[in-house]
Amino acid sequence: MRLIPLLILLILGQSLVAQKPVILSDFIQQESISDLKLHYLDDSGCSTQPSELFSGMMDSRFRQVDFSNPDSVLINNRPGSCIWFRFYFVNRSTRQFSFHLQPNLFSEFDEFRLFQRYENGLITVRKSGNIIPPRNKDVNISGSDDLRIFLPPGESDTFYLRVSLSEESVLSDLTFTVSTHQSVLMKDRSKRLIYGIFVGIMMIMVLYHIPLFVKGRETSYLYYILYILAFLIFFINKEGYIYEITPRFTSVPINIFLLEIFLLFFLLFGRSYLDTRNTLQSWDTILLLAVWFTVGGLILSFTILLLQGLGVSVPIFIQLGGLAINIVSAIGSLFLAIVPAMILTRESYQPARYFLFANLFLILGISINYALKDYSLGKHSLELGVTLQILTFSIGLSERINLLKKSKEIAQRRIIDQLRENAALKDKVNRELEDKVQERTFEIQAQKEQIEKQNKEIKYSFDYAKKIQSTVLPRTEVFDNLFGEHFIFFKPRDIVSGDFYWISQSKHRIVLTAADCTGHGVPGSLMSMLGITMLHEIVNEKNVDHSEQILNQLRLSIARTLKQEGKIGEQKDGIDMALIIYDTKTRQLEFSGANNPIYIIRNGEMLEYKGNNMPVAFYEKMSDFTRYTIDMKQGDRVYMFTDGFPDQFGGPQGKKFKYRPFKDLLLEVHDRPMEEQQRILSLIFDEWKGDLSQIDDVLIIGLRL
Repeated sequence: MRLIPLLILLILGQSLVAQKPVILSDFIQQESISDLKLHYLDDSGCSTQPSELFSGMMDSRFRQVDFSNPDSVLINNRPGSCIWFRFYFVNRSTRQFSFHLQPNLFSEFDEFRLFQRYENGLITVRKSGNIIPPRNKDVNISGSDDLRIFLPPGESDTFYLRVSLSEESVLSDLTFTVSTHQSVLMKDRSKRLIYGIFVGIMMIMVLYHIPLFVKGRETSYLYYILYILAFLIFFINKEGYIYEITPRFTSVPINIFLLEIFLLFFLLFGRSYLDTRNTLQSWDTILLLAVWFTVGGLILSFTILLLQGLGVSVPIFIQLGGLAINIVSAIGSLFLAIVPAMILTRESYQPARYFLFANLFLILGISINYALKDYSLGKHSLELGVTLQILTFSIGLSERINLLKKSKEIAQRRIIDQLRENAALKDKVNRELEDKVQERTFEIQAQKEQIEKQNKEIKYSFDYAKKIQSTVLPRTEVFDNLFGEHFIFFKPRDIVSGDFYWISQSKHRIVLTAADCTGHGVPGSLMSMLGITMLHEIVNEKNVDHSEQILNQLRLSIARTLKQEGKIGEQKDGIDMALIIYDTKTRQLEFSGANNPIYIIRNGEMLEYKGNNMPVAFYEKMSDFTRYTIDMKQGDRVYMFTDGFPDQFGGPQGKKFKYRPFKDLLLEVHDRPMEEQQRILSLIFDEWKGDLSQIDDVLIIGLRL
């Protein structure tokens, strides 16, 4: 039985001899772990336990890593599976050191777990990786995935590292290095010092140019500030400092997204700085297309980030498409920014020189960064190139602003000279005008006095005509005696009116009309006087006693008086009117109308009686007027009117009042006393008209029978 443990130790010893050890010493700064020093075990189900490894049960399943001819396990990515790596360390240092096992920066893995067993059988675990919160990582420096190794001087030990694979994991690119804790800290301090200097310079430039933008409102300053801030955010993410406080998100999409923002503001700044809209219009169109192309890439990158944040799997071809757009945007941005600058430099546009040199600094920094990335100069060449670019941009902006100021000063001097010439010319013209004005003043004064005299005479004539017309129109007392409760809303447009009303009584029959003569003012008033005279003759002297006969006779009289025979070019004057005859004994009402209706409101309902569609005058299609005979009931309201109220323009949109709202208004107020109805109609008319002019005479007669 004692031979079994000895046999196990011999097998274990042979397996360890087959794996070359990683030697740790006092002089090590950074040691790469070669293929021969690294063995792996495929654990597709992530079910292997550390105790099984340390017991030696799984040693036969470990295989040597050979990246020159890698196994299919190391080539084919299987998200969700695990790989175990075995390291055999020999510490030949004379002092106590702690060492860092460092996966390379270009591999993306969900989790690293490093297991070590002590002599008492206790197995410790150290964790790192993308899904591990920063506070739980073994080492939290710049978002790195370092794992510390503690091994006393002169001793050796075997460590096992479990790697959890994700979609972004590439095992064939995974390499390991070992560095002392002190060397890691020294590198980090120097890196942070350079980083602090770089960020400080960038923030100084931002803070310096913010007041300049606020003061001058020059868009170049705004895009310049946003360009610096975009690069700072990109730089902070690239260096990994953001992952010291938050778990690492998938680095490629976020890097692409931040780079697209950086390129967008670079293009906008270049377009504004070079003023291609005015200096190179053809190139300005190309730059605009490049801006929108970059915006498209920005939207795609943001969409990928959002979907990945929600746990949605994004197809690889979409991710490759976003990366391709990013590469094209980067190359195109430099090309489109440099070529216009070269063209404008040859055309002696001074600010273009600074723009060209600044971009050359950036290109130089990027080139050195890729060519000498394994050296300190190469690692920080991008920061140096951007710093020189930003400083050159700042000098170029100052030069550009000085040129703009000089251009404005020249333009202002030209404007001042032109204003002086205009002022001298204005003085000369004013003197000549003053002389002419003085000559004309006497003539104008004489003409003014003559016009005022004529206006007084005309106003006197109008006032006298109004007095005559008012005398001819029936007095209110006549309506009070014949009808009792009534109202007459009469509002001429001018001093005298073309609308008139007339009333006559013969025994128990009352004749009443509301008429609208052609025209308004003086012509209308003459027609109204003529109409009143003819109505008096027809009704009171000839004793015509039916409504349609009165209108027929009035039409003959007007045609005869105005010599209307239907010839071309003769006068078309006439009268639109509504005429009623009310028999107080039989309570019957006769109505005839020429273009004008009457409304009768009975028990809350409106009855409309339309007149004939022709005026009281010579007309193309004349016929006898129609007579309506209506039996009236107690409390009926009768409304007679002309078209002045419905045709008045006003309201919020300056439109006509129209007949439908006019009917609704009469229905709404018909139960009120007649005097109150008149006040309401007057108020609504004035409110509707507002500041607009009254277009026609207004006449409304209301009767309660």
